[in-house]
Amino acid sequence: MKKKRIKSKNKDIGFISSNGICIDGDILMNCEREHNSGSFLWFQILLTFVATICTAFMAVSFLDMEIYKTTIIYYSAMLSLVFGLMKSSHKIIKFSALGVMILHVIYLVSRISTIKYGLFVVIDRYLSRANQPNSTLGVQLSGISTIDYPYLASNFFVLFITLVCLGAAAACLYRIDFPLLFIITFPVFELGMYWGWEPSMWTVIGLFICWVTVLALHIINHTTNKAGRKNTFAVHERKRTFYFTSEKQKACFYNVFMKFTAILSSLVLVVIMLFSAITGFTRPESFAKYRHDISTAVSNFSLTDLRNAFSDYDGGFDLFGIKTVGGTNGGVLGKTAGISFNGSTALKVVTPKFSNTLYLRGYVAGVYNDNSWTPVDVNGNEDTFSDDFEQGKIWVQDLDYDLIQRKYADLTPAQISVSVLGASKKFVYAPYASLYSSDGNSDDKKMRPTTESYVKLSSTKYSLYYFDPSLIEERVEALPEAIATEVPALSVNKDRGVDAYSEFVHQKYMDVSKSDELDKAYKEILNEYLGVDIYHKGDWTYEEISTAIKNYFSDNFTYTLEPGVTPKGEDFIDYFLGTQKEGYCSYFATAGAELLRMFGYPSRYVEGYVVLNSQLGEPEDDSTYEVSVKDKCAHAWAEVFIDNAGWYPAEFTPGYDNDNPNLTQQEKDPKEVTTTKNTESKPTTTTQNGGQGGTTSVVTKKPANSSKASTTKKTNFASNGHGAGVMSDAGKTSVSSRITENNSDHGSFAGIFITLGGLLLIGFGIVVHRDIKVKKMRSELSNGDNRSRTVAVYRYMLKYLKLIGIADSRNITDLQLCDRLTEKCQEMQINDFSHMIKYIGELAVKAEMSNSVISDEELETALSYFEIVKDKIVLPKLSGAKLLNAKFVYCLY
Repeated sequence: MKKKRIKSKNKDIGFISSNGICIDGDILMNCEREHNSGSFLWFQILLTFVATICTAFMAVSFLDMEIYKTTIIYYSAMLSLVFGLMKSSHKIIKFSALGVMILHVIYLVSRISTIKYGLFVVIDRYLSRANQPNSTLGVQLSGISTIDYPYLASNFFVLFITLVCLGAAAACLYRIDFPLLFIITFPVFELGMYWGWEPSMWTVIGLFICWVTVLALHIINHTTNKAGRKNTFAVHERKRTFYFTSEKQKACFYNVFMKFTAILSSLVLVVIMLFSAITGFTRPESFAKYRHDISTAVSNFSLTDLRNAFSDYDGGFDLFGIKTVGGTNGGVLGKTAGISFNGSTALKVVTPKFSNTLYLRGYVAGVYNDNSWTPVDVNGNEDTFSDDFEQGKIWVQDLDYDLIQRKYADLTPAQISVSVLGASKKFVYAPYASLYSSDGNSDDKKMRPTTESYVKLSSTKYSLYYFDPSLIEERVEALPEAIATEVPALSVNKDRGVDAYSEFVHQKYMDVSKSDELDKAYKEILNEYLGVDIYHKGDWTYEEISTAIKNYFSDNFTYTLEPGVTPKGEDFIDYFLGTQKEGYCSYFATAGAELLRMFGYPSRYVEGYVVLNSQLGEPEDDSTYEVSVKDKCAHAWAEVFIDNAGWYPAEFTPGYDNDNPNLTQQEKDPKEVTTTKNTESKPTTTTQNGGQGGTTSVVTKKPANSSKASTTKKTNFASNGHGAGVMSDAGKTSVSSRITENNSDHGSFAGIFITLGGLLLIGFGIVVHRDIKVKKMRSELSNGDNRSRTVAVYRYMLKYLKLIGIADSRNITDLQLCDRLTEKCQEMQINDFSHMIKYIGELAVKAEMSNSVISDEELETALSYFEIVKDKIVLPKLSGAKLLNAKFVYCLY
């Protein structure tokens, strides 16, 4: 009969055979010397450090520029140590390392703007050395002195080292994972070798040793993965197999194996170098072809092409409840806690000089429902105007342009050119009174109108004719009502279309949301700002109504970028008007549009961009101006329809009367900054929100004087005009001066100072922690009954003996443990005190496990033996780092 083979399997808890017998622990092997597993962690930290610093310096060698080497060395060492200490079994060490890491992350966040420009510098230097085009980055770096390049690049490398060290720590510290280490480090090596650049030889050798070492360990763990989730380590001695299941036993063997692997990897590298030198081996010709193809692709690449691939992008990300504005929000309200800006360029605009504020209309919506604005849906029966407009060779969206042209035939339109960059690619961004039907494009690139609302974008570059209403002499302070009077007829088709469209607008854009708070606001405006109880539309002009609404918001609400999320189940308008009382442009535009409807004016919600006339820099050729419209210029407003005049902006957000509270003074008026720089050694500017790209809450203070209608019925109307303008990289001129100032103040070492300051605070915490733990130990040894004090003596004696390696981690009884400790004392030639250890152990078992009374004499004897173990056995064997470890980690002295 064939004997049945007994199967067994290895578990995380030990070796379990099929008959249920469990061997808890590892099968021991006789070794010539005992290895300390504690050094394995330090070897892992060293491996992480070598991989990080070699990768960083290899990247530096490809840039052909000076980088602060001390910064690279410091952060590579500091982060490797921090990631390693976060694995410590001692909580005080683990949390101290975590504290340093948190401080480091805070430092990185505070330097994000400088790091961004450092990235631009690094890419620019890399492309320049490779003789590749870098015109796009050249625009980003305009106004920054090359003297600041090393400082900026060094700041970027702090982030680069952090990411590399994080990956290396994951591959070398938290798990043995060669593919991960290779993915993190090899791309840097190939970035230079692709162009035939030779990196520093010591970085290549260091990386190669790390690769081979981690690869060997990874293969061994992978091929002997018999324990399920936790890897085992198998050593084959002839036909016998020994399985290591505990981390400690594996670490002991790894120390020996790593030394062997490091030597072997060095020999392999030397052999490869000798083979290449003797045979003259070079890369195959196919590599040259691949290089040529990629170079051609880089030469023809543009950021516009990349952006076009994401044409449905809404212009912002919703991260952690904070909206990063890069364009429109699609009419969604109250979903995010606030908005922030990253300093990106949304649009490039070229236009003649204009007056007042230029409103670039993008997303248009007329239906408010479920806390969002959506465009009006037009069915075939309701569309009685499109054919008439089409026969008149205009679109519905051209209405305001056409009406102005009729009345002011001698007025010459201006031409604006727009390049859509970071803004949403769904919409055309154009001034009011624009001729959309003549966009300068043709075929599939021509913009496409909807029957109503916004115009769809087909090409990211277009030009339009538009009228600047500020040039109309009759405008006075009453636009658009001035345009609406006595509009001459032009054609039957157009006039019929205008009448039909006006009727359509009054039907579709007059629905008011059912809101108690909206009704209260309407009544307050009537009583407090117009001075009446009953409203008759004919008694008031549009300017007077809009000014009353605007003053109501200015007196009772606050502008902020961080108003918080609208609670679930709450209506956005109700919550804003009744409870919140603060918000940004979308809040005021929504409530303002609804209030205009209550006063009898068709209105709708608009998102786009606003440009101040002060943002116009120096004129280009032919007296045109170019403006980089940043994400800070993103805005939402209401717009009103006036019969025979068309749609015009209605601004209700506090702080936006020919102004933009989100812009710094430098960004508002680049000409003033330039003048200041010419007359002063250092620019003095007023920063409202922390500079370009800052994430802050901008608050507009309420006016000191109330605008309520207690003195007069009529109020002066501050009209919001529009035009088109362009500044050449507004705010860029301040970048270099800010960098130079930071550099002169040793900005490159700021992170080191922050980390050292954090270490001092952590050191203070460690001292306090030690004081608490020592007092607790003394209290347990001095207070309480004899039983509890005896047990405390025993527990602390074990901790003290562990400091000098007298310990045993096996699952044995306390009496067996005392015997084992006594044997270790004899092995270490500590014979005179062995009986004391056994006495304390036996007395503690008696106190814990029996009802026997522990006499005062027995306790005093145990305490005296404990003091001898503490001061006569352990303390003399502690010196240097071991003593510091005993004091501040174990808190025993």
